[in-house]
Amino acid sequence: MYTYQIGNQTIDYTVEVVPNRTDISVQVSDKNQIKVIVPKGLNQNNVLSVLSRKSSWILTQLSGTVKVAEKKESTPVKKQAAAPVAKTATFENDEKFFYLGRQYRLNIVQDDVKEPSMTFRSKFIATVPSNWNTQQTNEGIQAMLTDWYTNRASEKFAEALKAVSEHVQAPSNVEWADITDLTKKEGDTLHVNWRVLMAPMATIEYVVASALTNNVDGLYDDAAERKQWLTDNNINVF
Repeated sequence: MYTYQIGNQTIDYTVEVVPNRTDISVQVSDKNQIKVIVPKGLNQNNVLSVLSRKSSWILTQLSGTVKVAEKKESTPVKKQAAAPVAKTATFENDEKFFYLGRQYRLNIVQDDVKEPSMTFRSKFIATVPSNWNTQQTNEGIQAMLTDWYTNRASEKFAEALKAVSEHVQAPSNVEWADITDLTKKEGDTLHVNWRVLMAPMATIEYVVASALTNNVDGLYDDAAERKQWLTDNNINVF
């Protein structure tokens, strides 16, 4: 166990070394346990640098951001809270965001433009007016990232529904929604929280299937691995 000082708050954290990893990530569990995952060969200075860059994000998580998934014995995905974040998040250059299970960096560019824009080329590139203050920048990036994810949600969730329908009786439609739970079924339409799009497709299929059957763990040989992703990662990052 290590300690790190953020302002007047001292946090405890652990370090996990993963030999085949190429980047550093920070995880805050639902029990406020902080873990830094690093590649083999990096020293403590690298860890401290990441903690410094992510300090605002860490404090936000510790102050009450809801963890997506909790470990339960039977069909845990159905009732796991994924409550939308009420306040504007803060964003930093090189911060990483999941999409379909992979992490992509955010590049913030201030330029002489009238309107903000978001492009994606192996990373998120947010271009904002140079005269924007910090609050405007954060609000603009949050809105653009939300739009980027939701514009892709329906297509990816439809793919997951098609795969799940090979195993269980499924509704005819699936749509994204900004809901508290991961899934919500209304009539012949299944609504899925758009933030689930951050997970790998295998996990998305598990989430969709969990809304349609009480025996979701019996559908997949790797069910534990599919739902473990939700336990290990926080999708409420903005």
